[in-house]
Amino acid sequence: MHIKYLLLLFFITTISTNVFAQTEAGTLNGRIMNADQQAITGASITLQNTDLGTITDAKGQFSLAGIMPGSYILSVSNIGYTAFTQSLRISKGKNPFLNLQLSESRQELQEVVVSTARTRYQVLNSNASTRTNAPLLATPQSVQVMSAAVLRDRQAFTLNEIAGSFTGMKANNGNGNFQIRGFTAYSPNDASFLLYNGIRGNLFLWSQQPLLYNIESVELLRGPSGALFSEGSPGGVVNFVTKKPLSEKRASLDLSLGSWGFGRASVDFTGPVDSQKKLLYRAIVGYDRSESFRDYQEKKNLFVAPSLTYLFSRKTSINLELNYAYQKAVQQYDNGSFVYSRPDGSFDFNYYPNNLTIQSPTDYGKTHNASATLTFDHQINDNLKLTIVERAVRNVLDYTDHIPVGRIRNDSISRGYQDWETDRFSLQTTAFATYTAKTGSLGHQVIAGVDYNRYGWTQNDYQYKSSTRISIPHPDYAGSIPDASVPADESDDNKRVTNLIGGYIQDQMSVGNKLKVLLSLRYDNYNGKETPLSDRDNKQGDELQASGWIPRIGLVYLPVKNVSIYGTFLKSFNPQTSNNVLAGGPFPTRKATQYEVGSKADLLSNRLSATLSLYQIDYKNILTAAPTEENSHRQAAIDGTRSKGGEFSVTGNLNALSLIAGYAFNEHVLVSTSTYGKKGDRFANAPKHQLNFWGKYALPSSVLKGFGVAAGVRYVSDQVGLLSNQNFLFPSYTVLDAALSYQRNRFQVQVNAYNLTNKHYFTGSRSGVTLAGLGDPFNVRVGVSYQLW
Repeated sequence: MHIKYLLLLFFITTISTNVFAQTEAGTLNGRIMNADQQAITGASITLQNTDLGTITDAKGQFSLAGIMPGSYILSVSNIGYTAFTQSLRISKGKNPFLNLQLSESRQELQEVVVSTARTRYQVLNSNASTRTNAPLLATPQSVQVMSAAVLRDRQAFTLNEIAGSFTGMKANNGNGNFQIRGFTAYSPNDASFLLYNGIRGNLFLWSQQPLLYNIESVELLRGPSGALFSEGSPGGVVNFVTKKPLSEKRASLDLSLGSWGFGRASVDFTGPVDSQKKLLYRAIVGYDRSESFRDYQEKKNLFVAPSLTYLFSRKTSINLELNYAYQKAVQQYDNGSFVYSRPDGSFDFNYYPNNLTIQSPTDYGKTHNASATLTFDHQINDNLKLTIVERAVRNVLDYTDHIPVGRIRNDSISRGYQDWETDRFSLQTTAFATYTAKTGSLGHQVIAGVDYNRYGWTQNDYQYKSSTRISIPHPDYAGSIPDASVPADESDDNKRVTNLIGGYIQDQMSVGNKLKVLLSLRYDNYNGKETPLSDRDNKQGDELQASGWIPRIGLVYLPVKNVSIYGTFLKSFNPQTSNNVLAGGPFPTRKATQYEVGSKADLLSNRLSATLSLYQIDYKNILTAAPTEENSHRQAAIDGTRSKGGEFSVTGNLNALSLIAGYAFNEHVLVSTSTYGKKGDRFANAPKHQLNFWGKYALPSSVLKGFGVAAGVRYVSDQVGLLSNQNFLFPSYTVLDAALSYQRNRFQVQVNAYNLTNKHYFTGSRSGVTLAGLGDPFNVRVGVSYQLW
């Protein structure tokens, strides 16, 4: 019943934002061209010191409605062009039309950021889905973007904290484990579900929450994306767009304090090094520390991200970006809260106090993450552009942990002890060319490229030993670390190298102004080997050989210029994470197929964007336990699962109101009966319904200039916690958030309050039916930011 009221509230709120325009308001129309009188698509149009803004369409045209009479300063900017400003006056009921021309700038890849861009939730262009800066309206895929303004207003500092703002996505627990369209996206299994500027190579390990210090925006590409990015979660991939050096001198300082000893500080400096503005720099440094409402949870993070851009000419540039992140933790990640199993097989999710943990105060985690990315861009001529990217990532982890063994009995549980040291790497080379041409009445934008990725680990030293049994209400952690002389029950000691070689070609064709066709094809070849380093290694060898074709077909039809209807067919495949011969390997590759149709619209003079999508994803060759009398570790590939559903999302900036909202329906079930479960069983951590809303309202300047209020709601329906036990069902939950902010000139302060009703809820299963991820209770954050120059 709650969801009906929430949907009604969402509908009323969305519709009510389209307030009747006052009769005296005017509309500003115009067209933006370059020196060759060609239309500039995607140029940013804003009225300074207001929340009014839009971008130009495919014909370079724009329209800004609802402008009250008065004097304004119009700002126009776009990548590769010098920013333009013009004073203008809007008279009562008048609708002026402007023809403007932008001059090309040597800063080919950098967008001049105007002050009003800090308030924009809406993003109309992205190159994540097609590697071209295409309007989302004309992209045959469901793509959602969280802009810098959303990240700031939510005070979201990790991917986990912003995940719930994406329609149909949620964080399952306190590490890098997420759910997208009903599928689990988790780094050990889907190495490339996290991208940086469209390139493989996750900076953070699966045991960490990805930090957002140097992130400009976060993009969610729903569904399999193997045609361009190779493997990834079948539910979708997340792309981080990093902050780049700017030609304007800028510096900012941000401070945040919050509940449970949370503290965060960061500085961001950028600008030109030389007077000709050919060499640009950016330096971002951040530090945070946090504890928790849970016992023995403490983390400290240091983050450093310097970058340089050199502009050889208007057509050629090179960018070097370095990232270093160090984390020191009492617990590498939270293993979750206890769940009480009743004698009748049901569960009590409120039986144990929130603070209790299975982990010991002696457990620790130390992680060093480093990456270097070198990007070369050269515009060979008006039609041909070359991009080459080299990316190297290294992750070093040293941690100890306690995990549950078996069920809780008499309020006590047995535990296991893990000791793990690993040194992992990823070396990625990507090169692609973009060619624009016309054949008869067809327009083409062709991309052809090759990828080479060498990844794995030089050290993987893991030991598991039995530990002590503890009382949950009265834990005694003494003597819980087994002696070094005790033989390990399980151990790994190996190295691994996997080579991926891939090639792809994509053609985005335009048939007139209304029909667009996207065709792409990719071929991937994997070759990997795991080599034991000692007799302690359990696997004693694991090889990977897989290859295949990955097609993609998309159609977009625009009946009018601001509405599109699209359909797409996607395929992807993922090599198995284990091909252990002792377990019955090698196994067939995991494969995903998606069918999707939908519609998009840019409404109210491009100030409100809406997307509706319907999809079905078939996923097969999932590994499941299939023990025999001769081999208790045997595994087998099953037919798999089917996920189908729909999503509706809106994002916009409507005068003083900025909003992002959505609703997702998903049904993810097994397609056949196996040892995994029965046909029709629901997949773990996959709720059927999710609703999200966040809106910020800037109070009228005549009343309280600079003040803003914001509120949000997240609803998640009940979800199965374990596929093999459909009775292990987490209750639905609704979480309310709010914020108050004040901005004056270069200074801003804001207070965010999360989980206003102090709702007790679980986010997803952690380990069987014993532990589960627990949502944060009521907490607050106070943030202060100051732009130094």
